Amino acid sequence: MHPFPLAELAWPTAFILVAGFMLAFVFTRRLLLSYVMAVLKAGLFLLYFGWVFDGSYTFDDDWRYLHIGQELAANGIGLMNLAGNYHYIVSTVAGSNVAYYVYNAIAVEVFGSGYYAPVAVNIVLTFLAAGLLMKAARAGLDMGRRASIGLFAFLALSPDILAWSTIPNFKDTLVATATAAAVYAVALVDKHRIGRAALVAIAAAFILAVTRLYVPLMLGVAFGITLFLSPRGRRNPWLWLLAAVALVVVLRHMGHGSLVDAVHSVRSKMDNPVKGVVRFLVTPIPFHTTPGYGFMDLPQMIYWALLPLMFYGMHCVWRKATISSRFIVIYFGLMILLYGSFTTLQGARHRVQIDGLVVIFQYYGILALLRQRFRRRVRAAPEAMRDSVAADDVDASVAGAHR
Repeated sequence: MHPFPLAELAWPTAFILVAGFMLAFVFTRRLLLSYVMAVLKAGLFLLYFGWVFDGSYTFDDDWRYLHIGQELAANGIGLMNLAGNYHYIVSTVAGSNVAYYVYNAIAVEVFGSGYYAPVAVNIVLTFLAAGLLMKAARAGLDMGRRASIGLFAFLALSPDILAWSTIPNFKDTLVATATAAAVYAVALVDKHRIGRAALVAIAAAFILAVTRLYVPLMLGVAFGITLFLSPRGRRNPWLWLLAAVALVVVLRHMGHGSLVDAVHSVRSKMDNPVKGVVRFLVTPIPFHTTPGYGFMDLPQMIYWALLPLMFYGMHCVWRKATISSRFIVIYFGLMILLYGSFTTLQGARHRVQIDGLVVIFQYYGILALLRQRFRRRVRAAPEAMRDSVAADDVDASVAGAHR
């Protein structure tokens, strides 16, 4: 395989640049910052697919998504006529997780049939996911405006998120964006905007239900546990009703047979969760990756360096004691426990969908560390002044004695 012609990449690159800039500016209202982030992400896309791409970092799943997407696009199937062709799509895909195949079909129709087409849309989604998590931090974690703008940039330019959204054509970026929407919905609950929260949650659950079915179930379980642990949540019947309706919808969509099969699969394939969770959190070892995952070496080294701050940041988020803060930590814990329980799911790819939460924890850990150092300096300054004044007094007394 060879890199794509630059003329072929011009349209998706321009799309990333314009759409990314607009989304970043809508969320941050910072013109220069938005422009720099959009240029950087569009430039990395153009550099990789225009000069570096040779098929080394492609897999079986991504080519299947693309080829079926090309087939759907050739038959005129896209977002607007999805409902009318749903059964045909399910039969073509041979499964119910149809969203990312249609996603590829739309990307192919808009940008062409190259491998880069759905990747371009994934890159733009990272701006949306960063914005949703930024708004969630402001509404649910009481983060200030300036700190939340920093969080947006930290999310959009996270090495892990940059690598996974720019190189392979995986659905995990779509799952991560829908997960960010679900977190934002919970943050709206913290602000007593139940109606808007329900609308956002329904949209996120719909996308996840046709992309990765068990994720909305895990989100619902995390929300239920959060309500049980929250005094406010336990007293609010509307929140319990919202959680119950969401759970019923997910279970109805899964069906009794699928649920029973899933339970049997869980029991038959479970591994030691303690060892598995550790492996899930640290895999892969930097510069010891398998050949197809070589693009993860540098991002993984940075991730390892930030692991202590991630755990400290998780503690800081939990101490916020809001519904949102507890939900974020509980959902993260449930997902790492789920993936850590199965040897086949302990790779770094499955961590991508919760990378947004990882980055939030890293950011809070960094902020806490900086604030502690600042407080020490502030405390040290008055002590130094007092010592200086005392020394001056001593010198004055000595001078007076000599006179």
